[in-house]
Amino acid sequence: MLAGGSEQTLRQIVDSKKADAGVTSDLQLSKIVGIDKSTLDRILKGDTQKLDLLSLIKLDQFVGIGINNLTQIYIASLKSEYIGEIETARKASYIVQHFDIPALKKLGWIDTSDDFKTIEEKIITFYKINSLFEYDREVGGVMFSRTKASSNDKMREFWVRSATYQFEKIDNPNNYNIDELKALIPKIRAYTTNVEKGFLTVIKALFNIGITVIVQPYLTKTQVMGGTFVVNKKPCVVITDYNKKYASIWIALLHELHHVIYDLPIISAMSYHLSGENDYLLEEDADFTAQELLFSSDKLNYIQYMINSPTYVMDFAKKNQVHPSIIYQYYCIDKKKEGKNVFGLYHDYMPDSSKAIQNVKTNPFNKESIYEEIEHIKRQLTISN
Repeated sequence: MLAGGSEQTLRQIVDSKKADAGVTSDLQLSKIVGIDKSTLDRILKGDTQKLDLLSLIKLDQFVGIGINNLTQIYIASLKSEYIGEIETARKASYIVQHFDIPALKKLGWIDTSDDFKTIEEKIITFYKINSLFEYDREVGGVMFSRTKASSNDKMREFWVRSATYQFEKIDNPNNYNIDELKALIPKIRAYTTNVEKGFLTVIKALFNIGITVIVQPYLTKTQVMGGTFVVNKKPCVVITDYNKKYASIWIALLHELHHVIYDLPIISAMSYHLSGENDYLLEEDADFTAQELLFSSDKLNYIQYMINSPTYVMDFAKKNQVHPSIIYQYYCIDKKKEGKNVFGLYHDYMPDSSKAIQNVKTNPFNKESIYEEIEHIKRQLTISN
């Protein structure tokens, strides 16, 4: 250190060592360490032209502060234009380590795959962060291993971080009450009969008892249909439009609510759980709970012999206060377990989910900023009916 506490430059460190060793010139030093005089001059001036690591290692044999320390001091001594080039390379490397650039370009989230300045600006603007390097600290707060990050892992992480970030900013003010959830769940089935407003009504009711639910788009490569998160110490649920079927969003919601009731301590320790990805939770139990609450296996066994009579199915659905598409969905799922794919045969009886989720679906990936969707969802979940 220099007097006053400022950091020494590489030139000052070398001159001090020369004085201690009785070395009177740079030419003499170049001969001692085996570096060409012109190369030594460039190093001490912060010029990167024709510099090689071996020369720095040789110089450190004389200076004796360790190659890592010497390299850091050398970098700090570089000319401003070289510092800028290093920072640009650092940012580009950070981006490709955290983001699947080809997949995000295909998604339309970015317009370029090689203009990293533009991509950096997109990330900062989208998440409203001050610096690119805040992404892995500020967005989502979820830690991921970097040892073997595949392309799929990057898109999965992008999806998870975006969902978590929305939950953090929505910041549900209501306290979570498991008893109120258990009382609400048996009533959910009846709301499936209201295609346009039922789903919104249910997730607003869940919000009021401390559970935030959003519908986030399924992203290619993620293979995520739903997930349960713990954010700000409260349960949160993400449903995707994976197959865009009306029945599927209700099945996924009840599946995740099973995890909220029975698996929250485990999920809290892990921060989140994406259904179907991990074996530490029993997905079969969650599937069973969802079916028993919506349309039990006993009822399915009864109706299957009349499944090709739309009128009978419609009447049976009405008596059981459930949307008929849920009956058809579970019938097709049951047949698939037997190795028979009959989804196509009953396609006309299984409407898509667009009407049900039009007011609650969050699609931040086609917006300038994720905050546009955060504010939209907050309004939808808090406005009065």
